[in-house]
Amino acid sequence: MTAPMLDREAILRIVRQWSINEQIALADAILADARASSQPVFQPPAVPSAALRGILSNGQPAPSDDDVARILDEERMKKYGG
Repeated sequence: MTAPMLDREAILRIVRQWSINEQIALADAILADARASSQPVFQPPAVPSAALRGILSNGQPAPSDDDVARILDEERMKKYGG
């Protein structure tokens, strides 16, 4: 025997008549089913930190704070004029 199809509002009217513990148990069961059937969250493959060492290295020493400040000033002048 098949159960009659109820719309969402009819189901909510019925469930609202239940005790709070029954409502929470239903919500827990629905969430557990949803978690079990959902796709796993994509996680990129882990890369060992040793593999990342030097990835941005260009063979030159890193710029000093003064060099960075000068470069930023020069780029701002190009962008905004002055």
